[in-house]
Amino acid sequence: MKTSQNILNYLETHGPSTVAELSVALERTKADIREQMDQLLAQNRVERLLANPSDAPGRPAARFQVIQKTPEPLVKGLVAGLIGFLNINDLDHEKELEFIDLIVNALMANFQPRGYSSASRMNQAVSYLDGIGVRTTWIATRSGPKITLLHENISGLIKVPALSKKVVRQLISQMKEKAVGS
Repeated sequence: MKTSQNILNYLETHGPSTVAELSVALERTKADIREQMDQLLAQNRVERLLANPSDAPGRPAARFQVIQKTPEPLVKGLVAGLIGFLNINDLDHEKELEFIDLIVNALMANFQPRGYSSASRMNQAVSYLDGIGVRTTWIATRSGPKITLLHENISGLIKVPALSKKVVRQLISQMKEKAVGS
């Protein structure tokens, strides 16, 4: 079995771990583990965790964990099922707002921007949106970042165009707010 797969299996079983812990457990050199970890980070299969404030003084060792992703067919099936269950055409204004909030909050649940740079956090937001089927770009302006929608797959699930637009608009707005604030 490949070292990268062994790393993923170990992290799945034992939770967040350091390079040193992985090196000992998998009987590989730290250099080999670091090389594989760089590839897994680039593939967005693992993430580096922030240092725990309760760690010992000095520079704490980075801990890594597997990024849990929900399979896209499952997500599409759940959303389509939810929408099929509801009769969207009969939603009053208040229920429509609740529905939009429910969808947007579910789509944003796994987005946790990291880093001090607002540009880095915006790049993370755009990457996250791309991962859920909403392709965007962003530019910095005097009044703050401006996100431009390129393509979205939500309309294919929500068959009401006006409602789809509202969901996408609110999703983009809340992602920007979560990434850099108002």
